[in-house]
Amino acid sequence: MESLFKASGFISKLCQFIGSLCIVISVLATAVGVTTRYLFKLTNGEFGFVMQGGVEIVSYCMLFSLLAAFAAYIERAQIIVDLFTQKMPKSVKGFLMAIFLLGFAVIGAIFAWGLYESAVEAHEVGTFTQDLRISFTPIYSFAAFLSGLLAIRSLIESIKIFKTGEFFDAEEIAHES
Repeated sequence: MESLFKASGFISKLCQFIGSLCIVISVLATAVGVTTRYLFKLTNGEFGFVMQGGVEIVSYCMLFSLLAAFAAYIERAQIIVDLFTQKMPKSVKGFLMAIFLLGFAVIGAIFAWGLYESAVEAHEVGTFTQDLRISFTPIYSFAAFLSGLLAIRSLIESIKIFKTGEFFDAEEIAHES
């Protein structure tokens, strides 16, 4: 069981790295795009380099960063409405959290399967992005991988709550500060 918990921690760190890397790439792509457009305008077209596909790069990196962040922080992603939970015992809150995480495991698995099918279809049909002409196969495949990590991590964290009864309680932290 301990190895499952360590695997969850590793998946979290991996997803944090992937999400951070994708955010940095998005920021750099945006900065390069804005700079090259400005230089093009400033030189009245003499500076002929304008970054193509910046919107695609940013949009796909944002997709990957959101999926990675969701998988990395799934145990903290629940918004608990104080009005409904303030009188509940911690054990009931933990049970509800574990049930929600099981639901996210199912949702992540459905996303992963759907994105996998989209990757296979993109490979068979040969669809490409509009600007960069990149095959959709690796894009859908990576999104399916991240969704699979979300499903795995949600399942492990749910098992952890059922087994130990311990979970991240935002209410406790809010009341302590």
